[in-house]
Amino acid sequence: MNKRNRRVLLWILAAAALYLLLLFLLVAAERNYPDATIRTMGDAFWYSLITLTTIGYGDKAPVSMYGKLIASIFVLSSVGVLAALIGLVLRLVGDMLIPRLRLRLGKGRVWYAFSEENADSVTLAAALSRNDPDCVLIFPDGAKARSDLNAVRLRYTVSGLLDLRGAAAGLSCFCMGAEPWANYVAALVSAGLGVETYCMADVREEKLPACLHLFNPAEIMSRRYWTEHPLKKEERRIILVGSGEAGMALLERALLTNVFETERGIEYHVFGDAGAFSSLHPEIVAALDGSRPSGDRLIFHSENWPEARGLLQSADRVILCCDEDQENLRICTELKSWFVSSAALHVKLRDPVPGLISFGGRVEFETPEYVMKDELNRRAILMNDIYNESAAHPVPWRELSPFLQQSNIAAADHLIVKARCLLDDDSLRDLSPEICSRAYARYREIYPARADLLQEMEHRRWMRFYQMYNWQYAPQRDNALRRHPLLLPYDKLSQEDRLKDAYAWEMLGRLGEKTPS
Repeated sequence: MNKRNRRVLLWILAAAALYLLLLFLLVAAERNYPDATIRTMGDAFWYSLITLTTIGYGDKAPVSMYGKLIASIFVLSSVGVLAALIGLVLRLVGDMLIPRLRLRLGKGRVWYAFSEENADSVTLAAALSRNDPDCVLIFPDGAKARSDLNAVRLRYTVSGLLDLRGAAAGLSCFCMGAEPWANYVAALVSAGLGVETYCMADVREEKLPACLHLFNPAEIMSRRYWTEHPLKKEERRIILVGSGEAGMALLERALLTNVFETERGIEYHVFGDAGAFSSLHPEIVAALDGSRPSGDRLIFHSENWPEARGLLQSADRVILCCDEDQENLRICTELKSWFVSSAALHVKLRDPVPGLISFGGRVEFETPEYVMKDELNRRAILMNDIYNESAAHPVPWRELSPFLQQSNIAAADHLIVKARCLLDDDSLRDLSPEICSRAYARYREIYPARADLLQEMEHRRWMRFYQMYNWQYAPQRDNALRRHPLLLPYDKLSQEDRLKDAYAWEMLGRLGEKTPS
């Protein structure tokens, strides 16, 4: 029994005890009077019943002074009790019976049940409703509705919904509260009942139930950002202001995706508390410390961004990526008002503002395509399917470890960078089979002459991913200790190991033959 129900039960018990006490006192006050009509607890109960319900037959009435005093309590309570009874009936009908009736009548339709009604879940629910106007949206009752969606609102459990529906087929649950771990715990319960469950949490467990699907808004946002706002050839100096969840997700994805030819080095300047990123990713921070004469550099600034006036003037792109919209808007206003900069200004906003290059809006990624269909991972899944065609021991996507899934995702996200490089076209935003075919044809043309350049680019990208997960070089591979013998500069690899980096480029040709589903 939850806390709210315990409190209600205590109030009911207290009211019942007070009522019995009043009946006892009424009998005690009346029974010694010769003309009294209330002499037993039954008489007192009947009198209280007809009085509280305002019927008032008059067949029983107190005659003593104390009896009349106690009776006045029943008289004065009658209107309140009647109102409470009416309210209880209306609540029972409106909050329990009608919602359950709507669900029973809608058993043939698809149900989408949400753990909370908040801005994120409402955005997704609205998109689901647009895709399927006949679907049933279910939100928990008890809080003020945050939208005008035509939804069923009731206090529910997943097992209760299963009882109402009769089967798990056609029911999907979305755990989208503010606390990721609470979402995950609730999602495990739902998925354990065989219900398709979508959980908003950054959890990377090795084994998950087949019907449990995890999604992380910060990761989706960062991957969409670098796909839709790719770096142009002239952009070499990038400033990120903000080191919260969004800022670190953008930085992590930038380092994994924006890997170009060695001579095209990118400088990332980060303003904010970099301690968390440095603690989690010491290997990649060390690899990009600028000690090498060429390649990318990662620089964390301890000073506040307004103190780096010269850097702001020389930057090619400034990304405002604090977690809160208001903070990004404040910095945007100060930057435009008091600083001279020709850099492209990109602002992370959950609710876009006209006139600004913004990203990270809810409507961009809280959609069925990204939450329910692995839309963002479709190419990584397809790449895994292609690999399985010739693998001695094929492993389906859902059975891959989180590390291997992320490895495939990083490789898939970089394919569009390869295509842009081959076709010399920074405007590409997606890879159709036709674009893959053209890119692969160009690759075959230039490969003999530029084999080492292309393979080195892929090797650096591969090393970048392993460094992000803090793998280190060792002569013998040890997965438990995260040691790998190929974590070496490209020029120190054997010819056989160099050729392994051609596989990712060859994948463009295979993707040109297939259409992602």
